[in-house]
Amino acid sequence: MITPLEQTVLDCINDDELIGWVQALTRIPSVWKPELGIGEEAAARWVQARCQEMGLSTAFEFVQPGRPNVIAVYSPPVPPQLGRERKRLMFEGHTDVVTEGDPSKWTDPPFSATIRNGRIYGRGANDMKAGVCCALMATKAIAQSGVRLDGDILLGIVCDEEGRMIGIKHFVEQGWADQVTACIVCEPEENHLCIEQKGVMWVKLLIRGVMSHGAMPLTGVNTAYPMARFLTMAQALEEREIVRHPASPFLGRPSITPTILMSPVRGGGEPQNNVMPGATECTLDIRLIPGQDPDWIATQLEKMAAAACAIDPRLSYDFQVIEVRHATRTDREHPVVTTLASAFTDLTGQAPIYGGVPGSTDGTILNARKGIPIVTCGPGDIYIPHHIDEWVSIDEIKTAARMYVLAAMRYLGASAR
Repeated sequence: MITPLEQTVLDCINDDELIGWVQALTRIPSVWKPELGIGEEAAARWVQARCQEMGLSTAFEFVQPGRPNVIAVYSPPVPPQLGRERKRLMFEGHTDVVTEGDPSKWTDPPFSATIRNGRIYGRGANDMKAGVCCALMATKAIAQSGVRLDGDILLGIVCDEEGRMIGIKHFVEQGWADQVTACIVCEPEENHLCIEQKGVMWVKLLIRGVMSHGAMPLTGVNTAYPMARFLTMAQALEEREIVRHPASPFLGRPSITPTILMSPVRGGGEPQNNVMPGATECTLDIRLIPGQDPDWIATQLEKMAAAACAIDPRLSYDFQVIEVRHATRTDREHPVVTTLASAFTDLTGQAPIYGGVPGSTDGTILNARKGIPIVTCGPGDIYIPHHIDEWVSIDEIKTAARMYVLAAMRYLGASAR
């Protein structure tokens, strides 16, 4: 049940302003273009301006040129509470968006933020500028309402979620996550409560042999066959991991997927029918579910690489773990989950829908490096990110902003001033 105090804060939400914010932020292209040095700065400056207008303590930190993080804290004064931890709830989002592709294939210009049939269309509207704006509006409503929270709200709006996640890594390294006790990741999940998230590990294997004429292969050392043996062993490892770790009801099965296979490798010249290349390269995309140990998997794969190359002393290999993002799971009874769940029910009259994130978000870094409980929940169709004619539902935006208000008040505790 929504209390009178909560309703006071909800009444501070200006839906016209909220939708205008989503349009304004969507209209700022924030695709990372390294060749031009253009990235998220303009979008981040817009977020910074909204935070400063609210009177929040705001930091603007460049992770790389053109790629800043915005961090803002709403920290109302509260009486000392002996024996109680001061909670800090984080709302997390990112300002980067993926490429719009061929603009001619869009119904409307990709960054027009056109409203049509109850939706906002535009690159990034769904993933995830609507979620960012909902977090901003929820914080503004709380700040201007006059209620007193018993803890803090931290907004972490970072760069490069779509790439190597340098933004959230920098955020953690700078100490911003140290006092965070729970995090709502505002990614598009149709306002479902995603309490599990797949992890990912990327592994690259380069096998070197001896280049030769295709008509005289014995004068060289073929790297294709050792790579084939390695991939067969990797597939067998995947099958064993599926047996060892039963499918998650929210995430399904773990997987080991070869995504790049090249011979000759980059810089090795154009392939020719009569040339046996001197090297073969493979990249594996390994998707993890809770309970799997990425370090153990990496050790097994490196042993397989060594075994595949042991047949000829002239073979050598380089094995590299490119990136690891651990799978996450937050208990359904954790307060950050239960407060969001009650908020959804009180606003919609429906039971919340629980789910899992099949990809990985910045939340994997927060959870793995700082043990922060996370739940991923935000407006936007789950399957539309990165598509042509990307869109987000206006009704879902309005609901999400209100869910964030109630979740913050209930998780942190609130009272009248």
